[in-house]
Amino acid sequence: MSDAIHSSLADIQAALTASRSAESADGTVRAEASAKRQVALQLSPAAMKMRPDDLAAMILTTQRQAQSKAEAVITERLDTFRSDPRVAVALDNLRDTQASPAPPPRPTTDPDDEDGDADFIDSVYKSDRGW
Repeated sequence: MSDAIHSSLADIQAALTASRSAESADGTVRAEASAKRQVALQLSPAAMKMRPDDLAAMILTTQRQAQSKAEAVITERLDTFRSDPRVAVALDNLRDTQASPAPPPRPTTDPDDEDGDADFIDSVYKSDRGW
């Protein structure tokens, strides 16, 4: 793999764990999130004077904004990765393979062959005789 592809993959990996923050318009709530989860929440003293429902709504909105920022970074990095022609060809080949998978292998023995079952049972029985 070339250095450009390695570099793009490293950028994607870093973006998966990096966090982004958002703050409510009045500065009451500050949230930090990665693309996968919420990382931190800070409330100013003014938050204690708010109605619980209003505070909850502000917290959720601010958390969503932080997480959206983190997800946007990942999307940008993935778009850069996919724009490499070699990666695009590999992804197309993978899609084609998934769209028309190879048929399952045929059984090596006839499922209606009862003698095969009897032979197997005999071999198991004979192997237990040594005990």
